[in-house]
Amino acid sequence: MNYAIITALLLFASIQFVSIFGELSLLDHALFNFTVSLMQKIAKDDKSAILSPLSVSTSLFMVYLAADGKTKEQLQKILGGTSRTSDLRQYFANQIADSANIKSKKYKLNVANRFCIREGFSVKDSFKRMLRMYYNETMHEFNFEKRKEFVKEINKWISRKTNKKIKDLIKEDSINKDTNILLMNAIYFKATWKKQFMKTLTKEKEFHISENEMKRIPMMMNNIELLYYEDNLVQVIKLPYTHPKIEMVFILPKARFGLSDVLAKLTGEDLFKYINDAKKNYVTVIIPKFQVKEKLDLKEALQKIGITDVFSGTGSFGELVNNTVSVSIGKVMHAGFIEIDEKGTESTAATVVDLIDRMGTQRRFVADHPFLFAIVDNLKTVLFIGQYVK
Repeated sequence: MNYAIITALLLFASIQFVSIFGELSLLDHALFNFTVSLMQKIAKDDKSAILSPLSVSTSLFMVYLAADGKTKEQLQKILGGTSRTSDLRQYFANQIADSANIKSKKYKLNVANRFCIREGFSVKDSFKRMLRMYYNETMHEFNFEKRKEFVKEINKWISRKTNKKIKDLIKEDSINKDTNILLMNAIYFKATWKKQFMKTLTKEKEFHISENEMKRIPMMMNNIELLYYEDNLVQVIKLPYTHPKIEMVFILPKARFGLSDVLAKLTGEDLFKYINDAKKNYVTVIIPKFQVKEKLDLKEALQKIGITDVFSGTGSFGELVNNTVSVSIGKVMHAGFIEIDEKGTESTAATVVDLIDRMGTQRRFVADHPFLFAIVDNLKTVLFIGQYVK
């Protein structure tokens, strides 16, 4: 199957390491809670959605490096919980380095960051050093009077970093006279399934959106040995990509129209459990071919989960500039795109798919109603999370 996911994040303005595999560290716990909380705030019952927790958190870590005092403490609490500051810094240093540019013929993961500040600010040399150390990035200055050219440059950069899947993320009127800082993050991921779906088995089937709405869509089918989890509320499968550590997780409510209830009750620990407690099973998998694309401002969602100081105008950014200067973030623009199909545009060779009939032990996973999905790296880093509704 082919899978391409892209997100771009624009901000206007793992882990406390554990020795026991499968255990949640303090930092794991905070980041999984951050992922779930943000998803809960953007989700709507009647709309598909996608976001990249990695993209958002990586950009917020830029803000964390610039902040001090109460503002820094607030970001530490949301991103790192009660973990040590050194662990939070080490986690993002590793994460940024690991995901900067991973590519092969069958998969590609590219994360890029950019820090922009309005001309005229005297930025501390210590912050410039941190930017180079963590992001291998230098600062970019912008001129409000030349914002048309600057917006064009930003959108061109995002388009290039997301393989032209996300275009025109911001408009010229998004930058006003109060805009001082822009923090940008773009993430692009594309890969093929380790065991691809056969196109000849893809058939149009009913997908039940709600009690009153149904549509016929292409549904892919495979019989495959994979990691499977089940409890009273959900079925979970993990489909591996050719990348050795990246998997797509499908979380299907057992109740046909139970997605909103499952998401409302979901915790970071639950998500971690679904990802890590799955066991090998032979499963008949039926999932839709689908595409989700959207742009949204995350400012309100971030405020609702407790990140408020950076938007208030009274936030403390003493690691960036002299504290007598008022700095705030106006918007948090985020765009995401995901496309799922049988095998992938980069794959040209025919693939043999095992179609195994083991009726005695085989499970059935039929995603014919709204579900959650996530793309996970190394069991702990959530690259993307979303829901498919229609």
